[in-house]
Amino acid sequence: MAADEPHFLYELARDGEELELLEYLTGSAKPLIRYRAAELLGGLPTPAESDSDHVVTRTLRRTVRQDDHDAVRAAAIDALYLRDEAALEEVIDEVAAAGIDDTPTWMDADRPTEWLASDHPEFRLVAAAAVGRIEDDSAIPALLEVLDDPDVRVRARATAACGAIGDPQCIDALVFRLEDSHEQVRRAGARALVAIGTPAAIDALAPAARSDSETVRAIAIDALGTAGSLDVVSLLVEGLSDRDEHVRRTATRSLLEVLANAPPQRSHEVRTAVAEAVADAEPPDLDTQLVTILGANQPAYVRRNGTWLLGQVVDADSDRTDDVHRRLIEALEDPDEVTARFATAALVELVDDATLARRLRTFREETNVDSAAERAGFVLEKRTRNRGPSREAVTNAVEYTVIEEPSDYTARKRERPLGGSDDGTAGPTDDGEDGDAGEGDGQDAWGETP
Repeated sequence: MAADEPHFLYELARDGEELELLEYLTGSAKPLIRYRAAELLGGLPTPAESDSDHVVTRTLRRTVRQDDHDAVRAAAIDALYLRDEAALEEVIDEVAAAGIDDTPTWMDADRPTEWLASDHPEFRLVAAAAVGRIEDDSAIPALLEVLDDPDVRVRARATAACGAIGDPQCIDALVFRLEDSHEQVRRAGARALVAIGTPAAIDALAPAARSDSETVRAIAIDALGTAGSLDVVSLLVEGLSDRDEHVRRTATRSLLEVLANAPPQRSHEVRTAVAEAVADAEPPDLDTQLVTILGANQPAYVRRNGTWLLGQVVDADSDRTDDVHRRLIEALEDPDEVTARFATAALVELVDDATLARRLRTFREETNVDSAAERAGFVLEKRTRNRGPSREAVTNAVEYTVIEEPSDYTARKRERPLGGSDDGTAGPTDDGEDGDAGEGDGQDAWGETP
C-alpha cells in the first residue's frame, strides 16, 4: 500500500459512512482519495430503495460524467456496476445517444470505439455496450478484438453487442464464446447467434445444443426459443429427449416460446411442424414437463401454448394420466379464453375414460366459474353421445366459435353440429373463410407475444 494511502477512508467504509465517503468523492482535490472513495462505495452493501442509496447513485453518475481523472471515472463505473446496474444502463444509454449535457471529452460520441482499447476495463465495458446500442457495424473489428477480453464483463457486453449489430462475420468468433469459462458469456454468445439468425448462425449453435456439458446444452436450447423459426424445431425436439431433466424442461419451454414468437402468418405452419416433430420423436416425459411448467405462475402465452401441446401429446395409457387430467381440468377455469378452449378440446379426446368423466362431473358441481362448468358439461355431453370426434374438429369448433356469455357455450354447440354449419356444410377452417368474424385464422392464439 502506498505511503499516502488514505487509511481513514477504509475506517469510514467499515463504519458504513456513505455520506462522508461521498464528500471525499466530490470534494477532494486528490485523485487518489476520490478514486478510493468511489471504489469503497462500490463495495458497501446497498440498502434497497433508501434515500442515501439514491444520493450515492446520483453522485456516482455525476462522477462518471464530470470527473477529470480516468481512474476516478473508471472506479465510479465499477461502483455503479456493483451497486445499481440500472443506473449504469442509463449512463450507457446516454453515451449511445450522445445526450449528456456538458459532455466531457472522454465521452464524445465519436469515441466509443476507441474506448474499446482503453487500459480501464470499465471504459471497455461501457464502449462495448454503447456500440451495440448504436448498432454501429463499423465497430465490428474492434468488438472482435475484445471478445476474449480478460474482464468477463467486457466479454459479455461485446458478445451481446455483436448480436445487436447482427453482422454474420461475428459468427465464428461467437462460437468460441459458447465455451467461455463464465456462464453469462456463454449465454450472451448463444443469444447473439440467435439474434444474427442466419442459417449459418443457427447451425453454429447445433454443436452447443449437443455439447457434453449440460449447462452449455441448456444455454443453447434456451436461446433457440427466441428464434420464432422452424429452423430450430428439430434441435429443440431433440432436446426433449436429453438425458438431463433440466435440459428437457428448457427444451419444452423453448418450444412454447417458438410457438408464441412465430410470425402470425406462419403460426399454423409452425404449430403443425411442432406437432408432427413431437409425434415422430416420442419424447419420454414431455407431458410431465408440460404439467410442471403449467403448474407455475405462467403468462397467458405459455399457458395457452402449453395446454395446446399437452393436448397433442397426452396418452390415455400413460402412468402420468392423473396429473395430465388434473392440469387439463384446472385449465377449464383459466381466465385466458383460448387456454380454456384448448383444454376443452383435449378433454373431449379423453372423455371415454370413466375416471376422467367422474372427475369432470365433480368439477362441474364444485367450480365457481360458470364458463368452466359449461365446458365440463360440453365434454361430458360428447361422452354421452359417444361420437368420438377428431381433435381437429373439436379444436376448430371450440377455438373458433365466438361465445358472448358462458351460458351460450352448450346452447351454441347444440344448435350447430360439431365440425359443421347449421346446414351441414363444412365448418370453420384455419384460413378463417367460414369462421366467425375476428376468430378466423387463430392468430391471436399463436401469434401473440408475451
